[in-house]
Amino acid sequence: MRNKFMLFIFLLAASGCSKKEYVIGMGEKLHHRKFDYSVTDLIVTRFLKHDADTLRAKGMFYIVKLKVENNSMKRPHKWDSSIVYITDERAGNFDPVPDASQFFCRSKNLKVNEEYITVAGSTDSTYLAFDLPFNVTMPYLKVRGKMLPGDIFDGALFRRVRIKLY
Repeated sequence: MRNKFMLFIFLLAASGCSKKEYVIGMGEKLHHRKFDYSVTDLIVTRFLKHDADTLRAKGMFYIVKLKVENNSMKRPHKWDSSIVYITDERAGNFDPVPDASQFFCRSKNLKVNEEYITVAGSTDSTYLAFDLPFNVTMPYLKVRGKMLPGDIFDGALFRRVRIKLY
């Protein structure tokens, strides 16, 4: 009986380990356990301006408004800008540029946090700036995250979902 149970668990885990990638659009939610991530706005520009100061990109700034929803009943969600990155099949992976993100937020009189704690049942959002090279043609936003116990059943699906940014 124990062997049958172990075989069932193994087959269930193996069936969830598909390598298929999924693409969703802006405004759609990427679900990871009790947390939902979405891109609600996108700005593409060569430079950022604030009063007399100008910040120029090495390539193009992709400024993403990231929305994080905590659907948990009790547990707060602690996160920072490193939770997401942009990937492009030709150019590689790119992390947010904190100085550019802060510059953009200051120019719009928005609050900038090093770290966010989204309490249970609430939502937070922030703007994150990425400096992408000119050869990026099809950028996607992806979420990093820790494997949670329930992720074995869907093969860590959140790691295979990309948010289309073009």
